[in-house]
Amino acid sequence: MDSIIDSWKVRNEKLNAFVDKLTANKIGAIPQMQSANDVKEQGNGKSGSIRIHPKLDSKENLIKEKVVAVIHKVIKADEKEEEKKQITPLDFFDKYVEEMTHKVDPRTGRYIGERTQVHHRTVLKRIKAFMAEKYIKDDFSVFDEQFARRFTDWAYTSKNYRQNTIPATFSVLKVWLNAAKAEKLFDGEEYKKYQSKGADVDNIYLTKDEIERIYRLDIPTLIAKGEIDAKSQIEKTRDLFVIGCWTGLRRSDINRLEKALFDIEKGEITIITEKTGEKVQIPMHPFIKELYEKYDGKFPKLTDKANTNRHLQEIGRHAKIDENIMVKENRGGKIISHVYKKYQMIKMHTARRSFATNLYLDGAPTISIMKLTGHTTEMNFLKYIKITKEENAEMMRKFFK
Repeated sequence: MDSIIDSWKVRNEKLNAFVDKLTANKIGAIPQMQSANDVKEQGNGKSGSIRIHPKLDSKENLIKEKVVAVIHKVIKADEKEEEKKQITPLDFFDKYVEEMTHKVDPRTGRYIGERTQVHHRTVLKRIKAFMAEKYIKDDFSVFDEQFARRFTDWAYTSKNYRQNTIPATFSVLKVWLNAAKAEKLFDGEEYKKYQSKGADVDNIYLTKDEIERIYRLDIPTLIAKGEIDAKSQIEKTRDLFVIGCWTGLRRSDINRLEKALFDIEKGEITIITEKTGEKVQIPMHPFIKELYEKYDGKFPKLTDKANTNRHLQEIGRHAKIDENIMVKENRGGKIISHVYKKYQMIKMHTARRSFATNLYLDGAPTISIMKLTGHTTEMNFLKYIKITKEENAEMMRKFFK
């Protein structure tokens, strides 16, 4: 406040001249204020408060009150500008992330979900680590082209991150900086050039035969043989995974199947997806009908991601889904090749990819599959199609006969 009061001295002469003009020189001007103490004295000791001057008579009070209101408005504007100058990027990012679930996403018209907030917190932790380790000043001026280069170098050399970790970080950082710019906290433009689109990665899908082998796996016998822990929730994980393979539902929707409508007679599942709010209607595969009866429509929930994926890989191993898969990845800025057993690459999201890919290979129209998966753009949908060149050639062969 003291800095605001001090700045008042610079404007005081103009404001007094303004008062003289409004009152047509019938009254004296506001006495010149030479210091912060003068302001406080006229305001009964309260900084920034201005008392109506005794020389003004009652007829002129209205004019004076309006002038005082203008002065207060100027002072408050200065206070806000001063406060903005004190806000650092990390302060702003912290506040944005903590409050984001109370904001509506303009693209969907729905409140931002907790999963998105968790992702933002992860990115924020990463940005804080980078700025601390590299002694980056906590100021909006640092977000220039050099910031992107330094972060990329740190991500590769110090952390050995995968390639897509960098654009994933920049994608979220852009959201924060756009919000900061909207609040006029800074006016930079260079951050818009940060690469925020990830590269395609090697993922797998399961064939219909592999899905059936998983579904038919005799888990009770494996437990009896001591090959699977009797206390494990692995059978429930298997069943929910199979549902994902034949519905294309995301993990979040599989964990809320109680919200879905299962029309057994019609053989159809209807659900409003959590991520997009889209209503999808999916034909019911025979496996799902059997699982509906097994659980009497009251499906279990998946465990945490780590345990779910561990269960799925163990299931895949027992189902002998052990084809060798070569994977290339950019880690630490270097292309590295690995050979994995296919079961080692099975994750919960493999179910959704398998659903889309198997329908595509069967010749289902892309637009029809998108209606089932809830995708709104073909570009995003095609990311889920995981077929080899041989499979693509075989699928296209019928058009060359």
